[in-house]
Amino acid sequence: MASNSVTKEIESRLKQNPEHLFEVFLEIHEPSGNDPPAILIQYPPSFSNDILKSAANFAYPSPVPTDEQSENFTFVVPDGLDLTFRFGHCRRSNRESTCLCLISYYPWFEAFASILNDLSQLINSRPFVEVEEFLSSLYNYKLLSFDEFYRRDAQERIEIRCGLTNHFYVRPDQRKLPPMLSNRNFSVMFSRLGPEIMLRLFTHLISERRILFVSSKLFHLTACAWSCLYLIYPMHWQSLFLPILPESMACNSQCPAPFIIGIHTSVFSKLNRQELGDVIIVNIDEKSLESPYDDLTIFPKDLIRSLRKGIDQSSQMIGDHLARVFLRAMAFIIGNYANGFVIKNNQLDFDRDVFLQQYQQTPLFSFMSTVAHTQMFEQFSRYRATLQLQREVDIDEFDIEVKNYERIQREKKLKSNKRIYRLLEKTTNPLIEQVQDKTEQLQAAISKISLRTSNETSPKIKRSSPSITPQTTRAANAITTTTTTQLTVPQSMPEQSTRSSTPELISSETDDPLIDLDSTDNCRSPSPIVLEVIQSSQPTTTFRSTIQVNPKIKQIQTELKHKVQNFDGPRRDLREELAAEQTTNNIQQLMQQFDPLENDSTEDQLTNRHPSLIETIPTNHVHQILQTIQSTYGTNSRAKTNSSDKTNSFDLIDLN
Repeated sequence: MASNSVTKEIESRLKQNPEHLFEVFLEIHEPSGNDPPAILIQYPPSFSNDILKSAANFAYPSPVPTDEQSENFTFVVPDGLDLTFRFGHCRRSNRESTCLCLISYYPWFEAFASILNDLSQLINSRPFVEVEEFLSSLYNYKLLSFDEFYRRDAQERIEIRCGLTNHFYVRPDQRKLPPMLSNRNFSVMFSRLGPEIMLRLFTHLISERRILFVSSKLFHLTACAWSCLYLIYPMHWQSLFLPILPESMACNSQCPAPFIIGIHTSVFSKLNRQELGDVIIVNIDEKSLESPYDDLTIFPKDLIRSLRKGIDQSSQMIGDHLARVFLRAMAFIIGNYANGFVIKNNQLDFDRDVFLQQYQQTPLFSFMSTVAHTQMFEQFSRYRATLQLQREVDIDEFDIEVKNYERIQREKKLKSNKRIYRLLEKTTNPLIEQVQDKTEQLQAAISKISLRTSNETSPKIKRSSPSITPQTTRAANAITTTTTTQLTVPQSMPEQSTRSSTPELISSETDDPLIDLDSTDNCRSPSPIVLEVIQSSQPTTTFRSTIQVNPKIKQIQTELKHKVQNFDGPRRDLREELAAEQTTNNIQQLMQQFDPLENDSTEDQLTNRHPSLIETIPTNHVHQILQTIQSTYGTNSRAKTNSSDKTNSFDLIDLN
């Protein structure tokens, strides 16, 4: 793309600050016979331009019908090479044989229609001096600049004094959308064509087709052709634009480039339809549209549905509702034009390919590609890039509508997300509740296992592990004759832990739990032991959980099982333990009768009273007493099997 800057005047094809309110006033006489139309009055007289030669033909583009009625219409003449528009505002009356024409750079249809009506009255009722005074005042009137005009809230009243009479005209605000009632062009188009033809016409305009309006009334041609520019706002038509085409220029209807042309019915009937080519013909009088294209199908269906609904409602709406319907459509189509801005040669420019990348692999690509390759979109995008470079703040109705469209899209997305969230919440709540129930059940089961393990394991070990003293060692042979359990100590245990045949646990003064489930290496856990109940045939109970849990809970459960297995061996019969405990107590009582040294306190007393008592008791006498006890109460097969081991254990106490 070219990187040349595009000004507002080039993009809109409207001169921004004309020097005068109008360029020239002409009164043109209608043609008679083969004579061309003639200019009767010209003001200012010094005006000289080639437009004077063609203005007469535009004022009478076709033979004047005998039943002609008064009407106002506007033709357009390109101004030289810059292609800016010059508008010829005309008034023709059936009571007069002349046409009043004001050529100006301002497209003020209603304002110039009022001026031409006042001029017609002045010409018919006042001397030419007053007419000239009126034209002079109008020609030299200094309008407010655009900046000053908008600082005054776009309000300016044009006051023209002629004799004792003051004439007032309202300057229109060109940035506002055309209202339905006060803008005659828009209201005529809607009433003469209808919603469906307007919709189809809009699709052809976006695609930049060749459009030919046909009517028997010049005002209808002007209204429909100029209203097409309202439909595509903020873009501007960049190709041939001739709302009124004179019969002498009818060959322009065969131009292969896109155009918007209005032609009188009498002139159209003389054309060769085959020479026109692929042209869209809109017959205003018949309310029909003939097109070789089906541009409606490439438009997004949601956009077409929204347009139909908005156009149908416009018949009951006032204000600029109809124009805003199409402006919203333009905001949807080209509202994200800024996505095509790139930096080229250290300057901001618009790149069509970059702009179309956002539509790749989407249903809109074909449609947006058609829009992006039009001349009016190219000029529009380049002009917006120029505004960014100049950092100008030019907020118009289109910018406001783009902001509204973006806000509506965000709200729709938010509502859609909320609906999806509520739907997901409804569908996933049962599953979440089920998982929570399973998790609570699993936690309760693990708590029961932990409580059961600490209640069953700790008391058993404490009851089977009394404190080991030298006195209990002397009675080991007697204990082996009556006990019904066997305690097996692993060989790998240290020497200090083998002082007795039962494990010893050191009690803690704190209330901390015996097993810390949060630690894999519990410093309070004893060395691994195996408690075997010989006479019990009950199998070891294994705690298993069939609930499916996550891996973390499974890992905790596995560690818990491992610790439980280290503490909980085969279960013991309480009746056997009670009998063994009673037998042990009886043996200790007998030993106290025969061996007064069993109690530490007794030993201290005897030693103090008889210092030589231990030395006077022979060792063989003690062994004889123990053998007598053993023979009196008897021994079982298990005690005899390990008699050598148990006897050797008494050697830990040296009484010699």
